[in-house]
Amino acid sequence: MRAALLQQPRQVSVVEVDTPGPDQEILLRMRAVGLCGSDLHTWRGDHPFRRPPVVLGHEGAGEIVSVPPGERRFGVGDRVAVLPALSCWDCTRCEAGQPHLCAHKRVPGGGWPGMLSEYFAAPARVLIPLADGIGFDEGAMIEPVAVAWHSTGSGGITAGESVAVLGGGAIGSLVAAVSRLRGAGIVLVSDIKQHNRDFLIARGVDHVLDPLTADLVRVGAEATGGEGFDVVMVASGHPGCLEEALSLCRPRGRVVLLPMFAGPLTVDLNPVVLKEVTIQGSTIYTPADFRAAAALVNQRVLDVRPYITDVVGLDRAPEVLVAIGAGADHLKIQIDPAR
Repeated sequence: MRAALLQQPRQVSVVEVDTPGPDQEILLRMRAVGLCGSDLHTWRGDHPFRRPPVVLGHEGAGEIVSVPPGERRFGVGDRVAVLPALSCWDCTRCEAGQPHLCAHKRVPGGGWPGMLSEYFAAPARVLIPLADGIGFDEGAMIEPVAVAWHSTGSGGITAGESVAVLGGGAIGSLVAAVSRLRGAGIVLVSDIKQHNRDFLIARGVDHVLDPLTADLVRVGAEATGGEGFDVVMVASGHPGCLEEALSLCRPRGRVVLLPMFAGPLTVDLNPVVLKEVTIQGSTIYTPADFRAAAALVNQRVLDVRPYITDVVGLDRAPEVLVAIGAGADHLKIQIDPAR
């Protein structure tokens, strides 16, 4: 089968690799695989654990083409999304209900092949059915929606709270949307790209700002009656975002960090002490988060179709990664390996 293999940093080729053989897993024909920030980190060579040579891709949906003997939940032809994390379900973290923090978990590109391939094998327990009328492209969006659902839950966003989101790409835009679904009142998003700001304005975000030209702290203070934001979600890996988040956050507010940073940060932590701010990390999602995200997408409570910039064939994966790395305007570009 064909797969998009990162052979060394910034060099992706579509090559022939072995098709997963018959075993106790379900075989999918992949139909939509989203490219995200962690794929770009891997492509650049600065991802903490995904290292070349590696097949990229972990946001996926496809059609079942074979099932192992005795499988009763799924059948050939079923359309599913994939929860891309295989936890051990035996360690203390898994037993504590935190399988996303399992020290032994495998993820695509880290102990499990990536999804940017014609076929992909997975156990039934990580497959989520797609509702009738929901496209494969929408199904592949369940994964980033799950990231947004988990992170906004980590931030404890409740009805009426004010939320600032630093970074308005795919994840930041989804965080803003999910924050609203959780009942957030005022929502502010900052992003340096006009394309992203135009998208956020079209989605009805209250305040959309360019951090290079706007005084975020002043606008935020005016928007929140001088209090500052209850929750600040950092969805950009820019090294200045944490300090900016602490300035925007109200006393006893919460700052949630989503991205991987390219290197160590130097930041003034006095606001954390003086305002008793809580800094919370957020990594991927639990199975419950993924199921919640699937419900949002399957019922179109959150219509993810506007977030999908384009869907292209597998042969275009190398050029798309180069374009994204060069800063091309997009929110979510997906690959259909069947094309």
